[in-house]
Amino acid sequence: MLTTALPLLLLSLSTTTLAATIYKGDATFYSPSVGLGSCGHQDQDTDLVAALAYPSMHLYNPSNPNNNPLCGHKLRVWQVSKPSTTVTVAIRDTCPGCKGMYDLDLSPAAFKKLANPDVGRIKIAWEFVGPVGVKTGPFKGAVPAAAGGKKPAVNQKVVAQGQEEESAAAAEGEEEVETESGGDEERDEL
Repeated sequence: MLTTALPLLLLSLSTTTLAATIYKGDATFYSPSVGLGSCGHQDQDTDLVAALAYPSMHLYNPSNPNNNPLCGHKLRVWQVSKPSTTVTVAIRDTCPGCKGMYDLDLSPAAFKKLANPDVGRIKIAWEFVGPVGVKTGPFKGAVPAAAGGKKPAVNQKVVAQGQEEESAAAAEGEEEVETESGGDEERDEL
């Protein structure tokens, strides 16, 4: 009996996949059309782009932001209160006014896909869409999102403002564990 149970156990282990790493913070919006972003690209307000918080961007290449390994990476972003609506953006700039490590400043077009711009600031979650490839800092070991845009739920790693929690939410849609940042600091909009 043990000999038949062992192959079944191995089969079930081999089909398990890693869950994506989810980051939580705030999102605001800015006008990328006013000049070159820190990644060296000129974008328009209609482009789906984002500026990642200065504390995160600075860790990866403070001397020459054009060579920052995070530039160009795609992120899938959603409002925490509306997880079924997502937008995919490319990191093209640094947000110097973002206080939280995982805050984003979105282009107007990207923000409009998640919320009415009159709101100004929303609680978001995001994940990398493709491999990250950095070996240090807060994104070391980040697991990119699964293909097809499904938000994974088994052994979900949720990161919010430097705090980490593991969630064992079921794929059927149980609530994931949320970590609050604890601060409602105001910041200057760009």
